[in-house]
Amino acid sequence: MIKINLLPTEKPRSYRAYYEIVGAGILIALSILISTFYVIYLNTTIKRKEMEKREKQKTVNELKVIIDQVLQYERDKKILENKLRTIEILQKNQIAPVKLLEEVSKNVPEQIWLSYLKQTRNRIILRGSSLSLTAIGDFITALENSVMFENVKLSKANLRVYQGKEVYNFELNMNYKQI
Repeated sequence: MIKINLLPTEKPRSYRAYYEIVGAGILIALSILISTFYVIYLNTTIKRKEMEKREKQKTVNELKVIIDQVLQYERDKKILENKLRTIEILQKNQIAPVKLLEEVSKNVPEQIWLSYLKQTRNRIILRGSSLSLTAIGDFITALENSVMFENVKLSKANLRVYQGKEVYNFELNMNYKQI
């Protein structure tokens, strides 16, 4: 007779599925652990970079203050240099009128009286009176021989009677050479 066993028999267990599940669990846990460490690393890197950024921003702000001070210093320096230049020009020009009047007064003959002197840049206009044309001629010659004047020209000469005497009113134009 043939025996047929209809009862289920125990099959040998396959541990392969068990090992696959355990292996997958370990891989998942390991992946989570690595991801966690990577996120922690990235967070610390971000915090470090943000701190460096704040420090550099602080340095930039400090340097901006210094740059502003340097720019203000340069503006002040330029203003002071302009003021110094202006003072030097004024001092130079302050001496010129004194020299001009001194030179004119040295060359005025006895019979001449000056009533007007005007200087515009290097151009001079002189007006005055004289008792003779010869004195006016001597005055022109003396001014032409001066080192401070050139192109001395008689532009007007009028005769008029003043308190019973003949008086010549004249006007001279000349160039002023600054020495």
